[in-house]
Formats: sequence, structure tokens, C-alpha cells
Amino acid sequence: MTDRQLVLNLFSPPFEAWRQPDVDTGRAWSIDALVRLAQDAERALFDAIFLADSPSLGEGYTTPEPFTVLSVIAAHTTYLGLAPTILTTYSEPYNTARKIATLDQLTGGRVGWNAVTGSQPSVAPNFGPTAHPEHALRYERGEEYIEIVKALWDSWEPDAFVAGPWPTATLDHGKIHPVPFRGKHFQLDALFNVPRSPQGRPVIFHAGSSDTGRDQGARHADAIFTAQPTIEAAREFYQDFKRRVAGFGRNPAHALVLPGILPIIGSTEAEAQAALDAFNANVDLDQAIVRLHHQIGLDVRGLDLDAPIPAAVWDAAGQSFTSRAAVMRAEAEQGGYTARQVVLRATAAFGHHLIVGTPEQVADDIELWFRTGAADGFNYRIPGGREPLEQFINHVLPLLQGKGIFRKEYTARTLRGHYGLPVPPR
Repeated sequence: MTDRQLVLNLFSPPFEAWRQPDVDTGRAWSIDALVRLAQDAERALFDAIFLADSPSLGEGYTTPEPFTVLSVIAAHTTYLGLAPTILTTYSEPYNTARKIATLDQLTGGRVGWNAVTGSQPSVAPNFGPTAHPEHALRYERGEEYIEIVKALWDSWEPDAFVAGPWPTATLDHGKIHPVPFRGKHFQLDALFNVPRSPQGRPVIFHAGSSDTGRDQGARHADAIFTAQPTIEAAREFYQDFKRRVAGFGRNPAHALVLPGILPIIGSTEAEAQAALDAFNANVDLDQAIVRLHHQIGLDVRGLDLDAPIPAAVWDAAGQSFTSRAAVMRAEAEQGGYTARQVVLRATAAFGHHLIVGTPEQVADDIELWFRTGAADGFNYRIPGGREPLEQFINHVLPLLQGKGIFRKEYTARTLRGHYGLPVPPR
């Protein structure tokens, strides 16, 4: 096996899939179903399960709060990493640091945090009368937030707490350091109450793809999530992000680039295409159009759905989710997609890489991205119920293992260890 190994995270189940005729809609709120999903991922040797979050009803479906879900999953798994999303715009850094650090301690170092600002204006009324902050202000607050969380996690020296039966248990207060912070958005004098992480520091994820987001991820993230529909776009992002990481004095190998991937698998290409056609045939197009408007501000209502989207409509989109709108526009213009095709592709993949083919074609595609500077791994999106995941596990993963780029067993217990990342210096 090569030294560099492919990272595979199980991405949040696409809630559009709950509307497919062969999918039980109740599983979105079934902890048994979600635990089984995580156990499937662990059986398949995935690195982690990652759950996105949107504390809003604006997208037309309900989602459980990810930290709570992953806390339950933690008790039913042994190796699988756990990565909840907590929005920096609508939470407080001390509470986030404490929650993540606690779960990380209880799982022996299997936890990360997806630090994103939140792009949906519909979230704002749930937290008070203040309007959703504009892009620059969200990232300005997010920068202070991440700095505080990192400082809190690093404020305990490794030997500040020695566990054991009384009286051998010790707590050396001289090795627990206060965290004073004076910024524009936060002013605090904190004393953290959770020992240092078993993996040195919980893994920090980021998902910013704008210039500001890329810089913030390059400064702080151990891994960055991104939506890149083509290998050419992915290589550009990969090279640009690694350059930014190096520019901040960090080792580019220690900041992983993880695009999303949605594989539609069949025993033949025709069978795989038929599976995608069946998915598209069950999409509620009117609801999908409303959801896309909510997600990225793209309003195709009243347009000819079988014609390309006019430039002026694209120009008006993306005021909140700027990077995703830009990715989807580039994909549509390059592919010559109609408005209908844009809506259907957004429902299935939302700007992520969509590959339709046989297990061999999917495995070869993943290897190409991995070996040619487009990705360090992927966030795998499930295209429907458990059956597509079983297809991927049973027919694609063995091919990746045969290529020597994916593990055949877990060799670490921590999430940082799965990723091959070193313990960060204090």
C-alpha cells in the first residue's frame, strides 16, 4: 500500500432521497436507522461520518441536530470518526469548544468540528431580531471564534490531568492556562474545564470556497470540504488551497482537500443511467425549484425550464452562498445545461461530483482524482437508501483496496490517526 491513503467520509444523507419510493421517510428521525448507517460506514472502514446542519425549516424538510445524533452514534461505534457541524454565526465559542472536547474525550479522540458560518438568511429569525450578517462580517466573527476554540483546546498541557483512583488522580492547575481574548466580536477571560484531547486537538473541518473562506480554511483547517463537479475545477481548487496553506506557514500535506462525490452505480453504464433517471423522475420539481432558491438564491420560477438560465438570473443568485452558486453556474455553462437539468443536478448532487457508471468506472474515477492532484479523499453522498451504499461498499471499495489506496483495516483509534495527521503543536 502507498503511504498516502484515500480519505472517505460518509456525508450527510441527502434528505431529497427520503422522497424516493423505496426509501422510508421516517428514517430521517430514526436513531436506529442513523446508527445502522454509521455502523455500515464503520464496517466499510470509512474514516468518519459527517453531518451538515441548517437550523431552519426554509429548505422544506426537517433535520436532527447533528451533535446530538453523533453523541448517540458514538456509543454504538468504536473506530468511526464523528464530525458535527456547528455554525459560528449562531453559537458561542466556549460552549462549542466544551461540547466537542467532551465528546472527543469520551470517544478516545474520534471527534472533529465542521466550523462554518452558515449561509442561509432564514436561520437568523430563530436567534433574535438581528438580520443575517453579510458574508465578510460572518467570516470576521468566524475567525475570532475559531481562534478562541483552538486556544481553549490548547490551554491544557498534556499532563495537566492524570486519571486514576484517588488519591493518585491529579489536577495540576499550573498547567491549565487562562485564555484571555479581546476582539471585535468576543471579549472573554476563559478558563477551560476539559482536559487536552487524546488526539492532541479535535480535527477542525472547514467548508469555505470563496477567497475569504479558502484563506480561513488554510489558516486553521485540518481538512476542507468542497464542492467541485469536474476534475479540472477540483485540481484548480486543490492547487490554490495547498498554496494558501503553505503561505500561512503550514505543511500542505496536513490540510486535506475533500470534495463531495455522488456515485450512481450499475452493473452496466446503461443500468447506472437508468438509476439516475429513476431518481430524477421522482423529484418534486416545484419543490426542488423553491429549495434551490432558498439554498443559493437562484430563482428559476417562471423561466422556460428547457432553456439555459439567463446570465442575469445567475448574477442575482449567490448573495449568501456565493461559492456554491459560482460552482453550479460554471458547471451549467460548461455543460450547456437547461434550467431543468440544473435543478435536477442540484437536487441529486448540489454542485458535487456526480459519477454514473460501473463499479470499475467509479473506482478508476476516484483513483484518478486522488493520484492527479484533485483530492485527498471524498465525502461520499448516498444517492438514496441503504442499497446504493451497499453497492459502493461491496463493489467499489474492494477495487480501491486492490489499487492500494484504501485501508483493509483500521490502524488507528483517533480521527487524526485515520487521516494520517500529526498531533498539532500547542
